[in-house]
Amino acid sequence: MKLHYPLIALLIGLYNLSCQAEPLQIQTTTLQGEKISTLGKVTYLKFWATWCRYCIEEMPHLEQTFKTRSAKLNVVSVNIGLNQSPELVKRFLDKHDYHTTTAFDHDGSLSKKFNVIGTPTHILLDEQGQEIYRTALINDELNSALSAYLPKENNHD
Repeated sequence: MKLHYPLIALLIGLYNLSCQAEPLQIQTTTLQGEKISTLGKVTYLKFWATWCRYCIEEMPHLEQTFKTRSAKLNVVSVNIGLNQSPELVKRFLDKHDYHTTTAFDHDGSLSKKFNVIGTPTHILLDEQGQEIYRTALINDELNSALSAYLPKENNHD
């Protein structure tokens, strides 16, 4: 009995393609009053809260990535809205002179859509809204994935 590995591999590949998740995207108005859409551009999302110690420690990394990104990269911070208000988040951003595009997850729908179960959560999406990378904390793999969209002198590597 001869096994047909190429045929089996093809069927598995076709099944996996048919099971791909719907594109993930954000279409919202930011705290800065700007309408944004993440579809069509590589997007770095950071879900965070003002009461999350790790989130706060990582904010300079997010701001630096935002300031030095290439035109090919969206950088969006998403405040999860839990025990927060848009005004509180705006005051926090102003106090620390952060200018990162920030969405406020009023009803938890963005956190649910992206299966965020804790903060911080970093997610990198491709142009079609498919998840490229996800991590809880900043690490070398995230920096490596982001480096393609940052000028060489500003890489986090």
